[in-house]
Order: sequence, then C-alpha cells, then structure tokens
Amino acid sequence: MIRDLLIPAIKEAFPDLPFSFSPSSNPVAKLQPSFGAIGTLDIYDDEGEATVDITEVTHGHFSCFDTSLSGEQRDRKIVEDVIVFLRALFADRVLLFRTPGRGQRGIGGWFRLDISPKPPTLDAGREYFLWSGPYDPQQVA
Repeated sequence: MIRDLLIPAIKEAFPDLPFSFSPSSNPVAKLQPSFGAIGTLDIYDDEGEATVDITEVTHGHFSCFDTSLSGEQRDRKIVEDVIVFLRALFADRVLLFRTPGRGQRGIGGWFRLDISPKPPTLDAGREYFLWSGPYDPQQVA
C-alpha cells in the first residue's frame, strides 16, 4: 500500500515538520501550514494513486501507469513523486491559485515554478499563494 511507503518517506524527508499520520485511515498525512488561508495539506492513499489536497485551494493526483513495473514499484514511484512535489511546495516553488467562490471553494490549481521555463501568467480574479504566504510576483525570479 502507498501509505506503508509514504509515512516513512515523509518522516525521513521532512523530520522537522509537524505532520500528523494515520496508519489506518485517510488522510494518511496531514500538515497545518503557518499560513492558514490555504487550508491544511492532506495526503490520501487512494489505492493505486495518492491525492495531495491543499484543502482551501486545490488537489492533485499522483499516479503511475507504467505497466512494466510491479505494483510495489508503481507505489514507490508515486511516493517519490509526492516527496519531490512536497520539497518544491515547501521551498515556495509551487504557485497555488484559486478563484474565490461564494459559499464554496472556487476553482484552483498549481503551477510548478521550479520546472517551468517561463514565469507564470497571472489572471485577474484569481488569488495566488505560496506555501509560506500570499504570492508576490517580485519575489520569484
């Protein structure tokens, strides 16, 4: 199961972050950011994929469709991809965005600043965040 690999991987990669873990239910891992407007970071084992949910912004699915790999190898690849994403997120290299919704969460997403060859296009009407706080376009080179 993904959770059996994910929990020790998070503990090893981020020993100083106060994650809470659930070895038997979802979310498998949970972290409250210091900047509360984005909600909590919840990570789910969805049997065959992991879902990373930034509860007040968006979520993403981490899967592996390489059929040449065993189930355990696919799970390891998924966990590796989640850890790589979390490293970028915590380093403020993931731009989070959402459109404010009335009485409900609006449409959201993320943009990987660390792998894009050009800066993001910012759309009017969206709110932008980094893990550490509101996004300031001047702070990203």
